[in-house]
Amino acid sequence: MPIQNTDLLVIQQAGVAYKVSAQTLKTFIDTPLTAASAATLGGIKVGTNLAIAADGTLSASITGALVYKGVLAHGDNAPATPVQGHTYVFSDSGNLTGTGWGAIANQPVNNRDMVLYDGTKWDLVGMAGGGGSLTGVTGTAPVTVTNTDPAKPNISVGNAIASATGAGGSAGLLTAVDKEKLDGIASGAKAGTVTTISATAPLHVTTPTTTPALTIDDATVLAKGVVQLADAAAITGGTAGRVVDAAQLKVVSDAVATAAGGGITSVVGTAPVTVTGTSTRTITVGDASATAKGIVQLATSAETAFDFATPSATHAATPAGVKANYMPLDIAKLTLLP
Repeated sequence: MPIQNTDLLVIQQAGVAYKVSAQTLKTFIDTPLTAASAATLGGIKVGTNLAIAADGTLSASITGALVYKGVLAHGDNAPATPVQGHTYVFSDSGNLTGTGWGAIANQPVNNRDMVLYDGTKWDLVGMAGGGGSLTGVTGTAPVTVTNTDPAKPNISVGNAIASATGAGGSAGLLTAVDKEKLDGIASGAKAGTVTTISATAPLHVTTPTTTPALTIDDATVLAKGVVQLADAAAITGGTAGRVVDAAQLKVVSDAVATAAGGGITSVVGTAPVTVTGTSTRTITVGDASATAKGIVQLATSAETAFDFATPSATHAATPAGVKANYMPLDIAKLTLLP
């Protein structure tokens, strides 16, 4: 008996049983699926480079992609019906002596080398996944190689070694200490042979082999050393430990010579002063006159009187003599008679 639209069916979903009419179920089945998206589960269609087999298997077919097809030996023939992207790996080493290899025929191949078909010809692309024909690695000093495992050679570089005589040595890696020394050398510095610095008193040196520091003692009456020139204040004050140079010593020498010669080398006079003599100097001052300056003698009160019998032509009257012997021009200053 065929199922009617009104027949009820039982459907179980996630462990829960539901009843539904045949018509409702048919309508649900006939409804197109919602298209799938990145956020929504739904139906999909077979697109480019995709194919569905009869059993429902979905496969991708990418044009030009590499497709691993298996392993070949160097003496095998090339595959008869290759497709673009077919790739094979060789399991041994030797020349390609098989047929169908085209331009790469008789070329040497090594274990794990690959060949691929580009659509028109075979190409030899070399080793795949490591391995190959590497059997050993050699090195030239300072490079050394240990081939205990030929497939995994151990390569090392030795440190640079300086010669004890300063020439030759051997090349190699710089140590961290060597690098630090080089960084400490100023740009443009020249190589030299100084290894240590020594000094003799009054010079002294500290840390003579690394960063030398030189000092020098002050001079004393018992030992040589450094001194400081005296300035004028030091000379005047007699400051101890100061010395004079040639220019300062000449000043002293000239002064001593002058003092030894009597202290005066030349004397001159200006009128009314006159100087005579060479070794013994005589200094005189002339008398004053009506026409020349000079020395005068003061007149006494008696000499200034009007009736003095022999007045002097060179004696000078004093104010007291004038007051005692002469009447003032201003007679108002005279005393009235009683």
